Amino acid sequence: MTGTATATAVPDIVRLTIGVSVTQTAVSDAFDAVARLSTALTETLHARGVRGADLTTAGLSVHPQTHWSDGGRQETTGFTASTTFRVVLRELEPEAANSPAAVIAACVSVGGDAIRLDGLEFDLDDRSDLATKARELAWTAAESKARQFADLADKDLVEVLEVLEDFDQIVPMRGRVAAMKADSAPIAVERGEIEESISVRVRWAMA
Repeated sequence: MTGTATATAVPDIVRLTIGVSVTQTAVSDAFDAVARLSTALTETLHARGVRGADLTTAGLSVHPQTHWSDGGRQETTGFTASTTFRVVLRELEPEAANSPAAVIAACVSVGGDAIRLDGLEFDLDDRSDLATKARELAWTAAESKARQFADLADKDLVEVLEVLEDFDQIVPMRGRVAAMKADSAPIAVERGEIEESISVRVRWAMA
């Protein structure tokens, strides 16, 4: 017998992926520019209350920019250096000084056109309670169906023989922005709800 249920909760964190990317004719110039902007970006995040494990360097790359010339040859025109940070934001109220919208706007002001926002995801710092709630609701639904069939067959449920679980997590918002202007106003960020759906398949013995 299968029972399916969905539990909801209001997100309490935002997971943000943000970085800087700069293209210059010389690789050293591109790398130096990214290093300078990365320092300014992390200082801005620190000033906005992001500390410790809530700020992690997620990537660093330097690669050439090329194009095909009229003669059919591939030529290097410059180098792009990029770095990415994973950030956890914990002040989600829109009016908070360090709200997600305010933090993003501050980062854009520091990094200008070099800023890259590669992901914004609402989440729960601890999902265990949400999963427990969904699991309990799914079990109740499965058991209710099983008891109905047992009553129709004039039998009793006597033993659980097997339990299988499937689950699906749904996050309400993800975003990607290739580039943002330095004079951008704060963008409205709405957190909605987190949903977690669980299906429980239970096999009972009847007697």
